[in-house]
Amino acid sequence: MHLVPANPFTTSFPLRLGKCADKTMRSIRFSLYTLILLTAFCCVPIAAQKSSVTLSKRASLIPKSCEALVPASIGDPIDIPALVKEAYCKGAGDMLTEYTYVMTSTGRSIDKKGNVKEESTTYEVFIPILKGGTRGKGILVITSRNGVPVPGEELERARREAGKRLEKDEEKNAIEKPSAPETAPDVKGMLPLGMYTKTTNNHSSFRKSGSASLAIHTFLNTCELTLARREQHDGRETLIFNFTPRPGAQFVDNEKYIAQLAGEIWIDAQDRIVTRLVGRPTFSARNAPQARPVPTTAEAPPAVYVEMMRLPDGIWLPRIIRINGADYQKLFQGITSESITTFSNYVRFSTEIKDVQINPYVKP
Repeated sequence: MHLVPANPFTTSFPLRLGKCADKTMRSIRFSLYTLILLTAFCCVPIAAQKSSVTLSKRASLIPKSCEALVPASIGDPIDIPALVKEAYCKGAGDMLTEYTYVMTSTGRSIDKKGNVKEESTTYEVFIPILKGGTRGKGILVITSRNGVPVPGEELERARREAGKRLEKDEEKNAIEKPSAPETAPDVKGMLPLGMYTKTTNNHSSFRKSGSASLAIHTFLNTCELTLARREQHDGRETLIFNFTPRPGAQFVDNEKYIAQLAGEIWIDAQDRIVTRLVGRPTFSARNAPQARPVPTTAEAPPAVYVEMMRLPDGIWLPRIIRINGADYQKLFQGITSESITTFSNYVRFSTEIKDVQINPYVKP
């Protein structure tokens, strides 16, 4: 079974964002540019690193991977191939194009003496308004570095500059020629309920370069799933599957590490979407021998980890994405550090925002 991703979203690491205050509604129209300028006065900073975000807006209502799908049976026995197709579809949305959010990127490295170094950056991420069938880049505003907030005046300048960039990007997008729709307007099928992302950790130096990419869609496309158990999480029934790479599965270079993993994939029983992915090496890919005993597979830190969160409107978006090259320096293609990206403070934006109340910026 080979499924084609409907809407690519990529982040290149490291990366992070800041926290916003509450907003109430009044009848005034604002552009997203205006919203960013207002945000400069209502937000409390968090922490950051260097990153980029690229995403696209689908040209068709129903993605190709959702065409003609019907709900899978999850009784006894579960129709696993049908459920995998459904889970693939349910995460093929483009919802991140409609949200601003806070992103914190944390990097961790271990040198040959075992010394650990950590750095973090927090960003506010703003997405230009995209029309269907086009791509765009997120505008990132650093709000803190290693837990130290960016000075207020510097942060305000950065937000104003981000607003100008958004305005220019939206003007450019308005005249961009959209791509052709994946499916016909009258096609029958399912609608996605969330958006899986593709995260790429790149490293380049005069000595070597490397890259590792992590995407739930790739695991669904290349792995065999076996039901392990059913559990309740956050009051929702969850189907937990063990996964192993399918024999003969083909991977691009920065995803070849998947062939050496095993782990768990969690699927929400009601929404039929992947809510968690945990992968660990099936061989000894850890660093050089250490003084402490080597942990068992279950105790070892994950090599890759993805966790999704369900928003109040029922949409599923990323919460945590982890690529751990620090503890598994032989596993990934030239990646020997760890990147952890956390997402929070999702706020759905619109060209019409009502009754906004803003706390004025107060210089310390």
